[in-house]
Amino acid sequence: MGRPRRIQFPGACYFIELRGNNRADIFLSNQDRRHFLNLLRAYKERCDLKVYAYCLMPGYVQLLLETVKPNLARFMQGFNTVYTKYFNGQHNTSGHVFQGRYNAFVVDKDAFLPEMATHVHLECLRSGLSSKPWRYQWSSCSAYVEAEAAEPMIDSGPILKRFGKTRFKQSVKYMHAIKERMKAGARSSFPVVRGFCVGDDAFAAKLEAQPGKPDPEPPPAPAAEVMKIVGDVAAGHGMDKEKLLGRGQWRDVARVRREAMHRLWKEARMGVTEIARLFSKTPSAVSQAIRLLEQGA
Repeated sequence: MGRPRRIQFPGACYFIELRGNNRADIFLSNQDRRHFLNLLRAYKERCDLKVYAYCLMPGYVQLLLETVKPNLARFMQGFNTVYTKYFNGQHNTSGHVFQGRYNAFVVDKDAFLPEMATHVHLECLRSGLSSKPWRYQWSSCSAYVEAEAAEPMIDSGPILKRFGKTRFKQSVKYMHAIKERMKAGARSSFPVVRGFCVGDDAFAAKLEAQPGKPDPEPPPAPAAEVMKIVGDVAAGHGMDKEKLLGRGQWRDVARVRREAMHRLWKEARMGVTEIARLFSKTPSAVSQAIRLLEQGA
């Protein structure tokens, strides 16, 4: 099962989610969070980005940004490498900090840019970290609801201009939009079409005509990390690791085995052939298992 290509073009807008490797935290202190944001400011200038929104959670980050140049993969690869080097040096650890493949959905700016900004700003509410998103320290929400821009890094103009003509009216109406979303249910979803974009079918068809290249493959995880993932999945379901790796076809084992295959593919960056060899399955069976979980089946 090959990696899907990243759609990259000048002016592309993305909703991005970066998660910790093996579901671990990517921030262990406020210093880590400040360093992450300082690094984002530096890469905003270096890679010519427009940063619309962010929300830092303990184990993951949500970003809404635009690439003026078609350089999403270059930005993400460089950013992840530099933050990983910092994190490992700061905490005397080693190995990957982020999952092997980040989630990035292309956003229809004309239709969904304000909606996606509020979605990012409500993440701290959905996760139970703050009941008032505009007061959450580690998101860009305050840059929208305050009468004067509080965060120079945030390109709030293209979103706020849809809420009024003056900065005061824009801030008041954006706050109103946040509160209305809270009343409606912060967990309200956004329309993901064909698994890679936020928009409608016409927007998805337009994107599919864009040129794109597969992401460069990161190196696979070491054997110890592979077996740790298998062990974690087995333990999470009260199952022996040997039973999970065996040839048994019991329904409960098969379900847990699919979960392990998916995590090895996504977090340990193993290819389907290597996963098939580990579980004594065919590559096509592994591909089908991964595809089902990617589709939420």
